[in-house]
Amino acid sequence: MAEKKGKTFTAETSVITCNMEGIVQQYAADAADLFGWSPEEVIGKMSVASFHVPENVPVLVPRLLREAVEKGKFEEEVTLIRKDGARFPAVLTVRPMFRDGQQIGFMGKTRPLAPPAK
Repeated sequence: MAEKKGKTFTAETSVITCNMEGIVQQYAADAADLFGWSPEEVIGKMSVASFHVPENVPVLVPRLLREAVEKGKFEEEVTLIRKDGARFPAVLTVRPMFRDGQQIGFMGKTRPLAPPAK
């Protein structure tokens, strides 16, 4: 939990969007709270693969992107990683995003199953 403007904030879900290359385009305040990177560090600079444990990236990331496109949604319990290296279980939901009939990227929603270790 983090303090935000005098009140306790718990990141129950976070939303991140990326372009077709996986570069973060939107990174909500709750995502910053959950993952530990600031929006300035992430938006336009980091790949969404950075939020996954390295050993899962080669298999999980291509599979979740493929399933999101083919089925319209990927949803599964995964292990994610914070800036400080702490790992935590979460339900990850990924959907493709479209504009004018063309896919422009993906939107991921993360719901942690346990508070991330600090």
